[in-house]
Amino acid sequence: MPHRPLLDRRLKRNVPLIAANEFMGSIGFFFPITILIFKSLTGSYTLGMSVYSIMAFATAFFEIPTGVLSDRWGRRGVFIAGSLCEFLGVSCYALAFGSARPLWMLYLGITFYGLARSLFSGNNDAMIHESLVALKRKHQFPKAIGRFTSMGQAGLALGGIVCGLMLWAGLDYRTLVLLTLIPLSLNIFLATLTIEPPVHFIKEGNSLAHMKTAMKLIVKNKKLRLLALAVTIQNGTGFSSYYFTPGFLATVWPAWMVPLYRTGQNGIGAISFWFAGSVVRRLGAIRVLFVGSLIGNILGLLAYVTETFLSPFLLMLTQVTYALGTTANQSLQQENFSDAQRATMGSLISFSTSIVMGLATLFLGFLSDMTSPAMALTILLLSKAIFVFWIQRRLYTHHR
Repeated sequence: MPHRPLLDRRLKRNVPLIAANEFMGSIGFFFPITILIFKSLTGSYTLGMSVYSIMAFATAFFEIPTGVLSDRWGRRGVFIAGSLCEFLGVSCYALAFGSARPLWMLYLGITFYGLARSLFSGNNDAMIHESLVALKRKHQFPKAIGRFTSMGQAGLALGGIVCGLMLWAGLDYRTLVLLTLIPLSLNIFLATLTIEPPVHFIKEGNSLAHMKTAMKLIVKNKKLRLLALAVTIQNGTGFSSYYFTPGFLATVWPAWMVPLYRTGQNGIGAISFWFAGSVVRRLGAIRVLFVGSLIGNILGLLAYVTETFLSPFLLMLTQVTYALGTTANQSLQQENFSDAQRATMGSLISFSTSIVMGLATLFLGFLSDMTSPAMALTILLLSKAIFVFWIQRRLYTHHR
């Protein structure tokens, strides 16, 4: 164990290194038009969205063992493994071009990506939280998690700009995918520079007992139970809508402008996440969660119903409420998680979220082929908004 001053100096690098990893991992030059690429390789929105469905179910399958793995064996190794899986996933996407069976290569790539998501979920938040606890800066978690996510949004915004310029210059989809491997390879190197936080709490002798304990703690805590249910529905349907949005944008904007939407959306998100921690601390996490969700749903509904050139700008504004809501959610979860099961409890919530996302993704792709992207997104948003409003209203009332 290093001497305390040396350990503190190395621990201080953890949060900026994790943030830099998030930034580099988000610079996907093809990310803004992924569904359009999947559709071009598979021939339909249903098959294209089925790739995302595989990611959701793969994430769900890996969630629990990876959460327990993080709690049992440490955060750093899981963090490095997640970065490596992201690289392997995009490598499979590149191999799908020219393959006799591109759909199966996409399925393999998205499985790696789902594994990466499950490795990161719970683990990265816990790594930030425990690094701050060791540095006696636990109170800075909302600010740190907001700025960590802000870096990811900044990476997505930069990727959107580059993607738009490359499409305008005439580069093909395969080139965009290949160029994305460059920042992802640097991402692996950044992950290796982190160190393991000295806070490690796991007590159970086996993984099953550890998981059962985490589940019981969620069920017994009414506040956490309501929060987990709202997060599951909100994020599960929200992620599927996020991945499908370029399909809707292509109906109101020319194709080369679609990546610019991600630039605007994620640019707003980067700024919003940067200040989200301060807003949550000032106004209260539950109040921000309730009001932000309501406003975001109204803006999204207006965008889909009007279906005009201005609709993408309305959707960009929802990133403000998403940033505030995500930071509030993460803060509330960490406040209510136990130290011994912190990553596992996060993985349990992510598990249920992934199941909802997988089902919503299949529904969205099928409904879009049957009707239109705008109609499919409208139906999904209304279904989500009704349930989430009811749950969050109970949560807010219970809090008061």
